[in-house]
Amino acid sequence: MSSIKHLVYAVIRFLREQSQMDAYTSDEQESLEVAIQCLETVFKISPEDTHLAVSQPLTEMFTNSFCKNDIQPLSNSVPGDVGKADQLKDEGNNHMKEENYSAAVDCYTQAIELDPNNAVYYCNRAAAQSKLGHYTDAIKDCEKAIAIDSRSGILDWKRLLL
Repeated sequence: MSSIKHLVYAVIRFLREQSQMDAYTSDEQESLEVAIQCLETVFKISPEDTHLAVSQPLTEMFTNSFCKNDIQPLSNSVPGDVGKADQLKDEGNNHMKEENYSAAVDCYTQAIELDPNNAVYYCNRAAAQSKLGHYTDAIKDCEKAIAIDSRSGILDWKRLLL
C-alpha cells in the first residue's frame, strides 16, 4: 500500500497545482477539489504527509512512461453531441449533490460516450466512482483525464516540467 500512497500523493499534488491555475472554469475548479478530497479520504492522506512525496513530479513520470506509448489521436465530436454531453454532466452533478452516485456515474458515462475528449467528464465520473467505492475505476478515469488534457494542449506540459 505504501507505493500506492506515494502515487496518490503525487496525483493529489498535481491536482492541487492544477487547481491553483487560472485556466479552469469554476465548475472545473470544483471538480478538481472534489477529486482531491475523494483521494485524500479514500487513501487517508493529508497535505502534511510530505514523507510520501516522490522525487519526480507526476508530469515528469507521465512524460517518461505513459507518453512513450502510442496514444490514439483525438476524435472529432459533433457539436450537438457536445451540448447533450454537457446537459448529462449537469444532470450527473445534480445526482452527486443528491448523493445518488450510481445515477451520476450513468450520466457521466453517457456524456463520455457523446464527447470522449472532455477530461471533466472523466474527473466527475471518477469522483462518483470513488463515492461508490470503485477506486480502480476512479483511478482509471483520472488517468484518462490527464491523458486527454496532455493531448489537447489544455495543460502546458513543457512549462510544468521546467
